[in-house]
Amino acid sequence: MNSATKVQKKENKTAIYCRISGQMQSTDRQKDDLLKVAERFKYEIDADHIYIDIITGFSVGEERPNYSALLDEIEKGNIDTILFSELTRLGRNSTELLAEVQRLQDKGIDLYFEKQDLWVRHDKQDLGSRILLAVLAITTSYEIELFAERSISGKIEKVSKGGGIGGDNNAYGYMNDENKMMVIREDEAEIIRRIFNMYADGKSTIDICDILNTEGVPTSYGTRIKEFKENRKRKGLTPKTYDHFKDEEKFEWRPSAIAKLLCKELYKGHRHVVFRKPLVDKLDKKKGEQTEREIVRTIDLQLENLRIVDDELFQRVQDRLAQAAYNKNNAMHHPNLLKAKLICGECGSRFTVGKQTDTATKYDMNPRTYRCYGLVDRKDHPRICTRGAEMRQWRLDGLVLTLSLYMFAEINIADSNTKKIGILTLEIEDMLKVKEAKSKELSTLTDEHKKAVSRLSHSKEPDEIVNELMANETMEYNTKQKALANSIDKYSRGITSRRVTISKLQRLTSTYSNIKDKIDEIRQNKELVKAMVDEYIEDVTIYKIHKLWNLIIVHYTNGAESWGTIKNARYKKDETFFDEAFCHYGIEFRSWIINNNDHAFTYDKDNQTVHYNGNSKIHRQLQAGTYTYEEFHNMLVENDWIGSYPLYAYEEYPSEHIQDSKLEQHPTNDIDWDKHNQQVIDELKRRKEQEELEIACAAATEEE
Repeated sequence: MNSATKVQKKENKTAIYCRISGQMQSTDRQKDDLLKVAERFKYEIDADHIYIDIITGFSVGEERPNYSALLDEIEKGNIDTILFSELTRLGRNSTELLAEVQRLQDKGIDLYFEKQDLWVRHDKQDLGSRILLAVLAITTSYEIELFAERSISGKIEKVSKGGGIGGDNNAYGYMNDENKMMVIREDEAEIIRRIFNMYADGKSTIDICDILNTEGVPTSYGTRIKEFKENRKRKGLTPKTYDHFKDEEKFEWRPSAIAKLLCKELYKGHRHVVFRKPLVDKLDKKKGEQTEREIVRTIDLQLENLRIVDDELFQRVQDRLAQAAYNKNNAMHHPNLLKAKLICGECGSRFTVGKQTDTATKYDMNPRTYRCYGLVDRKDHPRICTRGAEMRQWRLDGLVLTLSLYMFAEINIADSNTKKIGILTLEIEDMLKVKEAKSKELSTLTDEHKKAVSRLSHSKEPDEIVNELMANETMEYNTKQKALANSIDKYSRGITSRRVTISKLQRLTSTYSNIKDKIDEIRQNKELVKAMVDEYIEDVTIYKIHKLWNLIIVHYTNGAESWGTIKNARYKKDETFFDEAFCHYGIEFRSWIINNNDHAFTYDKDNQTVHYNGNSKIHRQLQAGTYTYEEFHNMLVENDWIGSYPLYAYEEYPSEHIQDSKLEQHPTNDIDWDKHNQQVIDELKRRKEQEELEIACAAATEEE
């Protein structure tokens, strides 16, 4: 049981295993002591049979790569004895320890633990050793828990005296001095003060990041990881890999990091530390699983020697953060359809969503607007745009949706048909498998029936018995055969029916009626509208083409393009339209409705002119040339190519702010809007049919 036990000499099949904490210990002492043990027992140890794992003392779900390598060598039969310095090197608690001992014993391995001077043989005949092992395992587990509690007590005392631990001493702006006391790191403290002042003076977290990154100011993570690596190298420890932090030199400041930094009360000298009971029994916990640990103690200290910013500056920052959080939460109650897609063609800025003073007409009572961010004129953001647009959300949403709905409907129908074809195809595959199985079953049944009839026909039994058996056999066969035949026929008809349906879906063309129904269906479904806008609209570029009009150009992800216009001022009576029979969504506003999928139209923002190359397949009546807004608009009017759009209330507004959009006093004009819009749809349909005919002719020519 102990070292006095006679030991036969073993050569080259003995291994040493060491497990240490990477930040607290050195492997040399453990390894040297075990090599002396091996020499005492006259064991020879190969250099490649010394296995060392460096882990954190109370890691949960820890990995031991070299222990795994040791197990691999055991499987190959290269090891039959392992030397450990003590029981805790094999397991951190009694359950884990006994489980590992059992595992190694089952593989025929002898184990020796130096501190306990204990041999555990693989033959399991030494009952005394097994009892002693169980007692020592429980005692060791208890000692580990006591050690954990003492460790926590030591940390609490250390914090109380001003020492740095864990996240605090690694916080940006702080470090541990030579006495392990937490102190301010002046080079980083200056950056902290600068960040607080910039934010308090109105700069956003994005602006602050841009400034710090441009100047190459080191980040907290990058600096700390670089220091950790240097520290491990100085201690002679193996390099540690940081999976989430590959290259500390490439770290950049991020708005989220700035936001967390601005909330940290430690910078005004308030230290808040929570101590939780360590988790030492890890067998029942999966790696990565979160476990709520018991709070042992909470310490709150006000330490002026750790103060980096004063209370006034800290509070100014907190007030602004609170206001930003309020605005963010407020925006959540005002969803918008297009903000992420909008670009100012004049300055390149994105658009913000805001609220305009309530000067709306009775046709549009929602005061929320889209506004070019280049128009903002603040100390931290000087105005950069002189021609940027601001327009009501409902108007721009309505125009862009009107320009896009026909395409959305076609895409939706095509997607729907594709999904149906996919489902039917899978159903056919399943039915073919079942039909084939039924056919094999029927074939087997027929073969067995023929064999049975042949066997009975050669039977020496009396004829009446043979006839009765044959009749029963035939009756049973006919019943099963009929059922299988009916089943096969049912599946055959199902397969044929689905193939016919697939053929129809593949030949289906988008008619005016189903396109119109699909347009109405999409418009009524806000979630579907938002999904299709997000997926199929690349961006919406807005230009000021005239002192009263904005040009809206919608670019789609499939390369298509549409143009429309929105007025900067109040619409006149002849610029609006309402007809009870036609306008299902309220009053409509005059606009260019141009399909520019051929990219025959281009806009020159410097000269505010439209150029048409004459190659549009839809707008064939228009003359090629370069036009001012008035000239191009008049040409569209002369050729009946002026369209209209209704408002679209993606963002609902309180009902008391909205008047009925179908009041009798809504203005009308002499334009036949019904005829015009039908003309647009018919032209699009004609173009689609022409393209399909050209494709069919080309395919027929290739076949010939």
